[in-house]
Amino acid sequence: MKKLLFIPFILLVLVSMAACGSSGDDSFVPDEEPGMSVDSVGNGRYLVLYSSRSGNTEKVARQISTILNCDVLEVEPVTAYEEDYNAMLDRASEELAAIDRGNYPAIATSVDGFDKYDLIFIGYPIWYGRMATPMQAFLHEHASKLEGKRVALFATSGSSGMSTSANEARGFCPQATFTETLLLTSSGLAQMESRVATWLEGLGANREEEEDEVSSLKVKITVGERTVTATMEDNVTAKAFLARLPLEVELSDYAGAEKIFYPSPKLSTEGAPRGGNPTAGSIMLYEPWGNVAIFYKSGSASNSLIPMGQVDGDGIEVFRESGSLRVKFER
Repeated sequence: MKKLLFIPFILLVLVSMAACGSSGDDSFVPDEEPGMSVDSVGNGRYLVLYSSRSGNTEKVARQISTILNCDVLEVEPVTAYEEDYNAMLDRASEELAAIDRGNYPAIATSVDGFDKYDLIFIGYPIWYGRMATPMQAFLHEHASKLEGKRVALFATSGSSGMSTSANEARGFCPQATFTETLLLTSSGLAQMESRVATWLEGLGANREEEEDEVSSLKVKITVGERTVTATMEDNVTAKAFLARLPLEVELSDYAGAEKIFYPSPKLSTEGAPRGGNPTAGSIMLYEPWGNVAIFYKSGSASNSLIPMGQVDGDGIEVFRESGSLRVKFER
């Protein structure tokens, strides 16, 4: 089971930071005491992060979690928002102005890492046409950890659109890959269940029971009318690649021995094993250039290669065709 860590601020820090404003939307009290680790409830492919004051965004987040049977975590403020609506609006306005000056409100939620998740759902209410300040603060603090991840934004609002908030999210996380968004305004909340289900289907996010480790590392590769499979390695670079799927790319021929492409942004390599002696069917990352290579012939051993996987059986034959190939990688 994966662990999500709620990390509280020391009381003295809380008092001093409160004067600068804090973040959040609706104060959600976890079952565990602050500082305790919270076990995941799903299979770990998806994570739903949300902030919610009135409860509307939380309802959407819980609906996503229910459909996918996945982990869900609220981004909470150090100091809860006022019950009085006008007082909350005043505070939200002050915090948005402070963010524009580079001062982010204090939040009490932190996540150690996102490596094991394929898709991160990020939800928030829209305040004055912008992303609610708790989620802005969270993304500001976690931007580097979301590099290379696939992110799906959802939001609730009275009547505002979400283009401004989506641009804010992309600004915080320029190295993440953003999917189609979902916006539920007040008039659309009654259709929440059907709209969420349709949206998830469009994203290719499906409820899955616990997978065994082997099946979770399997990849389907479609080349023209042929489909082959590959088994990926259990390392950070291979998992970063899996998080991008589905992915359609053009493979170029290189050195008469491999088909390559350059993922953008580059795949994470921190902590991945280096060194490999590629044989026909090897899938590897050449770290200096950042390209993924599928070897259809044996290559030279190199400490700059990171093993990512192996094409199964005789599937490598489809990659021996001369010239470039258009391929699609899928779970």
